[in-house]
Amino acid sequence: MAMTKTHSSGTPIGSNREDLSDILTILEPERTPLLSLAKKGKANGTFFEWQVDDMSQPAFAGELEGEDVTSFTDKAANRAKLGNYIQVFRRNYQVSNIQELVDVAGVDNEFAYAESKAVREMKRDLESALCSAQDRDQDDGTNPYKTRGLFKWLDTGAGRPADLGAAFESPATVSLGGSAFTEANMNGLLQDLYEANGMPGGQLTLIAGPGLKRDISDFARQESSSQSIAFSVTQPAESKSISLVVNMYEGDFGNVAVVPSLFLNRTSGSATVDANAGLLIDPEYIAVNTLKAESNSELENKGGGRRGFCEVIAGLACLSPKAHGTVTA
Repeated sequence: MAMTKTHSSGTPIGSNREDLSDILTILEPERTPLLSLAKKGKANGTFFEWQVDDMSQPAFAGELEGEDVTSFTDKAANRAKLGNYIQVFRRNYQVSNIQELVDVAGVDNEFAYAESKAVREMKRDLESALCSAQDRDQDDGTNPYKTRGLFKWLDTGAGRPADLGAAFESPATVSLGGSAFTEANMNGLLQDLYEANGMPGGQLTLIAGPGLKRDISDFARQESSSQSIAFSVTQPAESKSISLVVNMYEGDFGNVAVVPSLFLNRTSGSATVDANAGLLIDPEYIAVNTLKAESNSELENKGGGRRGFCEVIAGLACLSPKAHGTVTA
């Protein structure tokens, strides 16, 4: 018997209405901890600079009674200038005339949605560049301006930027070599920073990849399973749960807030996450200098539809590499 069904040979009947929900979901990481923590500064040109200095070692040999001062030291001798280029971050969007007239599920205004999404993507672009290992570059008509990322600022040895003297390089680095990050690694980083500068800012933040964050939370689990360490958890009984997650690490040489991130040490356009990377920073000595604040510009509609772009021009100022440390895989 012939029968009208919702489909014919597996193909839906074209006149049937689809049940399309008025919900549109984007599930992508958007937290940008370095951009949020960094101080905000102003760039007045494509290249901006700041100064660093250090002190001589303590000397307490004493002076003879009645001895005149006959020699002097240049207290500006160790002063150095550091600098970085800005970088242009831009996202564009266009919506056809007809698409704006169509009733779209989950979107009230297609052009406004495109604009908002582009701004959110640009923020991720900026965070990724700040947390990258890219070196700075000047626009030469072929290659664009690039701002030096924090992993490059904190590189040491042969990888240290040529303009950064050894006296000002990061004193605290851990290369895991495929091993898990341990509490000894954490304490070593903190001790190295303390010995180098006394941690004048006082509060450190470890921006950690997901694998590194898990290793740090495992500190508590490792201690709780060790028979040689007395470990206790104090938590309200009514919660019916025991938390062994570490979001604040208290060490001998300072406290560290641990914040996860998916934008560390990435390359442009890659979806690969460096899960074991980490930036141990003192926010007092990180700044994002802006030449042009975030803006949206709508361009002329030439007949095809509304179009525009969002843009920000900014660069990273690592005010003192000695204040920060890194963890690499």
